[in-house]
Amino acid sequence: MAYNFTSASSQRLTANLLGISEPCTIAFWARPTSALNMTGVGLVATDDDRRGVGIVPSGPNYFARASVANDGIAGVSVDSTFNVQLNSWVHLCAVFTSTSSRTIYTNGGNSNTNTTLLSGANSSNIISIGATRALSGTPLGFFNGDISEVGIWNTALTAAEIASLAKGMSCDKVRPQSLVFYAPLVRDLIDQKGGLAITNNNSATVANHPRIYP
Repeated sequence: MAYNFTSASSQRLTANLLGISEPCTIAFWARPTSALNMTGVGLVATDDDRRGVGIVPSGPNYFARASVANDGIAGVSVDSTFNVQLNSWVHLCAVFTSTSSRTIYTNGGNSNTNTTLLSGANSSNIISIGATRALSGTPLGFFNGDISEVGIWNTALTAAEIASLAKGMSCDKVRPQSLVFYAPLVRDLIDQKGGLAITNNNSATVANHPRIYP
């Protein structure tokens, strides 16, 4: 199973996870049903510093995007080289290697890297699944579709490790010593790595899930 989000209803999942900054990796499966600058998974601070992975429209196409913002003053992003299809499962992964390097992967490849320096972004203390948040704390960028197999690592995964995730490997089998959050989102809201409490805001619902190999 997975969790379904409807962009108009402000649905999102949240958990508190302290002290995540570069290097870090965010990976998950998504099945978007529309794309209006949506955030699938974000790491946010109590101010407007945030790192996130989402899907954005560009003309008639849709692309995955990794972005990082510094207190709402400045931000940089990088888009995938792969056209994401609506209503189909896709594996998304962003590697935030340093303050001057972030790479987006789609389906284990199709990578693209941005090397613009953006310093001063604070470490994150909130995981937001299905949306991100603004300086006021108001959620925005709501995801429309299904999300599953959310993994967050406090290191930069390699291209080979990301490819294995895209082939169906579960997050807890890839660099487990660096995995800090793992929510398969199979019926129950459970962080299988650190036991973090996950809050379901506005009743995101259970949906179909892609095949994952234990």
